[in-house]
Amino acid sequence: MAQPNVLVVDDSPFVAKALLHVLETRGIAAHAASTMDEVMSICATFHPDVLVTDVCMPNIDLVDLCCRVRAAANGRRTSVLLFSGHPEAEVRDKLTATGADVFVEKRQGAAAVASQVEALCAAASSNPSR
Repeated sequence: MAQPNVLVVDDSPFVAKALLHVLETRGIAAHAASTMDEVMSICATFHPDVLVTDVCMPNIDLVDLCCRVRAAANGRRTSVLLFSGHPEAEVRDKLTATGADVFVEKRQGAAAVASQVEALCAAASSNPSR
């Protein structure tokens, strides 16, 4: 598989920068956005294999975000990783509504997110029809 592409969506520049750094040190091309306009601009030229997004984004509806990113993929698979400062039990409805592939609590850190991104990319490359 070619180098994986990841889109990180978070309203915290600190969190986004930390995630980008960890992903890039693992050989994963990553871009960050904090608004829906930025997301759609990036998706116009950069197809994310994985969307990594905070569950609580101001001014962005999470379900709409996931749908729009997947629609922009023109039939290619986009996995979704949700992360939050809230425990999974508190955001389970969001996981279901978005069809997210995996959830990571922010307290687990950027390395845990990167490991899950790598696992999603590996699964997609071994099963491209997903």
